[in-house]
Amino acid sequence: MTKENYPNAPEMEMKSSHPEILALSDGRAGNVAMARGLADAVALQCGGVVRQCDLDVPTLIVKTPLRLWAALPARVVLSLAADLGTADVVIGAGRRVAPFVEAIKRDGRARAVQILDCGLPPARFDLVITPAHDGVSGANVVQTLGSVNRITPDGLAAARTAWSGTFGTLPGPRIAVLIGGATKRTPMTAAMTQRLADDLAALAAHTGGTLMITASRRTGEANTALLRAALPEAWFWDGSGDNPYQGMLAWADAIMVTDDSVNMASEAASTPAPVMIYPLLNEGGKIAQFHSALFDAGAASPFAPELPDRSGPPLAETARAANAVAALL
Repeated sequence: MTKENYPNAPEMEMKSSHPEILALSDGRAGNVAMARGLADAVALQCGGVVRQCDLDVPTLIVKTPLRLWAALPARVVLSLAADLGTADVVIGAGRRVAPFVEAIKRDGRARAVQILDCGLPPARFDLVITPAHDGVSGANVVQTLGSVNRITPDGLAAARTAWSGTFGTLPGPRIAVLIGGATKRTPMTAAMTQRLADDLAALAAHTGGTLMITASRRTGEANTALLRAALPEAWFWDGSGDNPYQGMLAWADAIMVTDDSVNMASEAASTPAPVMIYPLLNEGGKIAQFHSALFDAGAASPFAPELPDRSGPPLAETARAANAVAALL
């Protein structure tokens, strides 16, 4: 990335040989993971220092069209956020923080990187990182297969050691089960949950392995209780203590992900384990396009009651996106 790519970008110098990288999000788990994952990957490449900021985004920002915020003076927009401090590059994830990332670019205080399509033209930012299935293109757009995330080989190795006492003694094959749930478009019904439980029970019986299950807030308490009662032999995270998510991925001989989450499927596909996509909500549209791309890349397979083979390597999209961000510096 050169000045020729960004003729309107303000001239800036890094404040030190160790660039300051601000990971900015609205505190939602998926957005935190994307912003921090990409920021950490950039820091690894250029010796930078990462600072995380999870904004309590004002309701006024959420309910007002982004184009109106983009028409206001940058300093007016930034006055609505907590003190963001200084940075060489700001990496924001999600629509809610996009007005601040865009204002930071106009203010000239840092390079501005936006993760995900927020609806503003890509030219409003120094760089836009977005999944290919979103269909956003431009000279400063990096299209990724799925979402950027925090899954790395070193992180998995560390998690395998840290969680050996929990997962290392479970009978194999160990199958990590990552369950999402209801979306704005589709509820997760009791019938869907019972079908999922029946299919998981059949998978465990066929393979003779252990299910390692984690549900999400979107699963819902009633559905989670149904799954726990139907699968008493499974290892099920109860939500207490340290989050075992990376440990589950590190110890998994296979991973099953419900079809409602691009983030979880991207994280699973970033490991070397075979990945299955379970048709919980039977999502179509862009998410179906994403799943097809995973299948074509050999990074995942449709769900079946047996362990699949994996033909493609782990995704390394976060490192690829980090290359483009590091080039801005």
